[in-house]
Amino acid sequence: MESHFRFDGKDYLFFPKGVNYYRLYRTTRKINSFKELQYIAEKFIYLNPNFDIPLMTKLFLDLSDRSNGHIIRTYGQVRVENMVLTVSEQNKTPYCARKRKVIFNPSKRIDRKEKMKIVGNLISTKQRPAKQYLDNIVQELWQDNIKITISKVAEVARTTRYMVKWYFDDSVLQKIQDLNVIIKETNLISKAIEAIDELTEGGNKIKMRQLKKLTSIRDYSILKKAVKKYEDAI
Repeated sequence: MESHFRFDGKDYLFFPKGVNYYRLYRTTRKINSFKELQYIAEKFIYLNPNFDIPLMTKLFLDLSDRSNGHIIRTYGQVRVENMVLTVSEQNKTPYCARKRKVIFNPSKRIDRKEKMKIVGNLISTKQRPAKQYLDNIVQELWQDNIKITISKVAEVARTTRYMVKWYFDDSVLQKIQDLNVIIKETNLISKAIEAIDELTEGGNKIKMRQLKKLTSIRDYSILKKAVKKYEDAI
């Protein structure tokens, strides 16, 4: 499920200034928060403006159930139903972290190497990526809780480490170091919340010793933050 474009038989479309592009797809990464679930709902209704709302509600109730394997914790039925209704009524344009310059025709079979070659010729990856472009990539990686490295930024920018290395001066490296600490902590908290949801099924109380054993998280402060975040969301 992705943004719709008219290709008129072309293999791809090129937008020199970039264009908003939205895509929903299956991934092994689990939904991290209710805010992320809501953002997915915003993209879903944006891509399917005439979709049946009762059916969408059913889909998102299934998506928000931890036992189905797509989210770190289960959210209440009423909360999810109200969120879907609000999103469908607002029907706003979702936030787009990074614009696409090249959109490939999904009906055409083009292998990844050929796509990279086309993108390279159109965008000219031999030119140094702009600072704002790399800033956006770092922001996007942070929002997705993906560890930020030179290699990862180069991969997302579809260029080489050499072409982005200039960007990583002392101030940027310090910023990224701080962001990676937050990313690591966020992922650990998510892991702990998922374990809390499992431990408290059936009305059982949270026991820190069991939580520590189940998650292998040794930092007590992380576990305390996870418990607070879990209790605040109830």
